[in-house]
Amino acid sequence: MRRNCIRYSIFIIAIFFSIALVSFKQPPSTKADGTIYEFTVPKIDSMIDDATCYAWIPENVGTIRTVIVHLHGCTREGDAWQMMYDIQWKELARKWHAVLLAPKFITGSGNSKTCPNWYNPDNGTDKVFLQMLDMLSSKSGHPEIKSVPWALWGHSGGSIWTTTMVGKHPERVAVAVAEACGVDVSDKPATFKVPVLHHNGIQDLCYNNATLFANGRKKGALWAHAVNPVVESAMDGHQVHDLRFLAIPWIDACLKDRLPEKAGSAALRDMEGSKAWLGDTTSRTVAAASSYKGDKLSACWFPNREIAEKWVEYMATGNIVDKTPPPVPHDLVASYWGTNILVRWKADADLESGIKTFIIYRDGIEYQTLQYKTQTRFSKVTGYQRWNDGDQPGPIPAPEMAFTDNTVNDKVTHTYQVSTVNWSDVKSEKSKPITLENGRVRY
Repeated sequence: MRRNCIRYSIFIIAIFFSIALVSFKQPPSTKADGTIYEFTVPKIDSMIDDATCYAWIPENVGTIRTVIVHLHGCTREGDAWQMMYDIQWKELARKWHAVLLAPKFITGSGNSKTCPNWYNPDNGTDKVFLQMLDMLSSKSGHPEIKSVPWALWGHSGGSIWTTTMVGKHPERVAVAVAEACGVDVSDKPATFKVPVLHHNGIQDLCYNNATLFANGRKKGALWAHAVNPVVESAMDGHQVHDLRFLAIPWIDACLKDRLPEKAGSAALRDMEGSKAWLGDTTSRTVAAASSYKGDKLSACWFPNREIAEKWVEYMATGNIVDKTPPPVPHDLVASYWGTNILVRWKADADLESGIKTFIIYRDGIEYQTLQYKTQTRFSKVTGYQRWNDGDQPGPIPAPEMAFTDNTVNDKVTHTYQVSTVNWSDVKSEKSKPITLENGRVRY
């Protein structure tokens, strides 16, 4: 691992001096739809900085089944608290009765000296991470957190840490995503059962994931490699962009097969081999593993047909169009005064494509599509909640789900409904109605 640290130090320094570091405000204190835990874990061994744990546990989660880890890179997104407000990643955690954990292994926004220190787990971050889980299990009253499997996602330096942890703890890692960098763990046969999605931009400061993928795949590892084709530079190509459109479904599909049937258990199951598909990285043709005609040990491995087809689309466009509607908004409430009615609601994020906006219906007819002004660093598209090129959400927290109609009075009757629109512009069915009748709200 020491050789790997030296190998990547030049690339890390290049990142640091090429990017204007971003300073973030302190985490908001509000807690909604679950509980946020924040605490410090003192540095150990040769670590330079203390670590901070940010973890979100869904409301009424029951027994925890897995810990989903979302790990920052070295500089641009060198923080973690923002992930506690990401509606799409939280939806994945909610589905799998999981902790969403975003460790922070650096002080401030990171620098070229601290990065090679923390991304090598042997310098202490492995032990600190395990201690973090122990402390969280105690603070949350969920002792199973200490032993349940992990789903690991890491960017840049975080990807080096993630792939190293796959090698150190293959019995604990259910699935992993390695975005733009990594280390070679293909000499450890136990890692071959861990589904790993490697990723790079077509131009990337650290384009070694293709080699890492190939080294493992030729030995039968359940690994894939995806490339974002629509980047403008090596620096731009090193960023995350819309990888979540592929990464979240990848994690979701693999957790379905690998998590123990009994909640809270630790023993991982093997992937269901009969559903596997393979894909050629050059032609981008895919087929069921049982009928694949090419060299199977040089092809990408996928857990099922759906993920294989998403990979084909992503490899061509850097995007994946979600063809399924998002969940329907629910729990509408309203208050009326004067010439105003304020309608509030709840809505679960689309697991595959988040929430772009909401459509308000009055008397069964589209009345208004809500407009949101927030833009992120890499995307100028505006919407309810987007993400930056480090995969961090904005705005934080997400806006209130609410709409005010100021054209009513106590002599009219209007019925209101809401639908969710995801980032593929697919809208959900309408919510159950709420009615304003002669100055009274009826449910």
